[in-house]
Amino acid sequence: MACTYGRPKLTKDQDRQLFSESAGTCLVCSAPLFGTTSSGRSLSIAERAHIVAHAENGPRGDSTVTAAFLSDPANIVLLCPTCHTTVDQDPAGYPVHLLLDKKVTRAAAVARVGGLLTFSTRHQARRAVEEILDRNAALFEALGPNPADGSTESPEAAAKWSQAVLEDIVPGNELIVAMVALNFDVANHADRTAAEALRIHARDLGRKHREGILVGPALRFPRVAVDIFAGEL
Repeated sequence: MACTYGRPKLTKDQDRQLFSESAGTCLVCSAPLFGTTSSGRSLSIAERAHIVAHAENGPRGDSTVTAAFLSDPANIVLLCPTCHTTVDQDPAGYPVHLLLDKKVTRAAAVARVGGLLTFSTRHQARRAVEEILDRNAALFEALGPNPADGSTESPEAAAKWSQAVLEDIVPGNELIVAMVALNFDVANHADRTAAEALRIHARDLGRKHREGILVGPALRFPRVAVDIFAGEL
């Protein structure tokens, strides 16, 4: 979809940085933004979308925002065509703070594994996944709710857990999903099935925590995700 409210104007270096920080995947659904044509050529489906619209009457438009910020890479995200349409048609469901938070946490998640998302061997991919899974498990052990009933010790403890979910756990899970999509040659059917279950889990978990502190148990982590890239191809 071509944006009707003004195209982002980025330098080549800014564009490369945007792809690096987004792991080459859609910020909303984590789908890979590269495909292959029938002739074998690489094809990008990435669309550069404004967080605050370039035009005041556009999605999330704001007359108080400076012109410099509107054209800054900090105000641009990479989306697949479907999510670009969804995000711009539902600005209330995708407010500025949500898109900015997702942009920051995605970049942080990519940086946490050194920006490496493609691997030449299954073993390398497994090591990267294990790093994220181990970190998420440690956060759950330190801050998570009671596994039996989803309760927390206090509102303060629940707030800390929600922060960890949104800033670390959900972006980490999204990164695993992106790695499976970007490493087709070393992924098998079980990996792709587990990644889809993890994608749904991460999406729903993020939505529940963004809506407020949970008073009940969240959707369970799909145990099949523990074995992504494990074993032989």
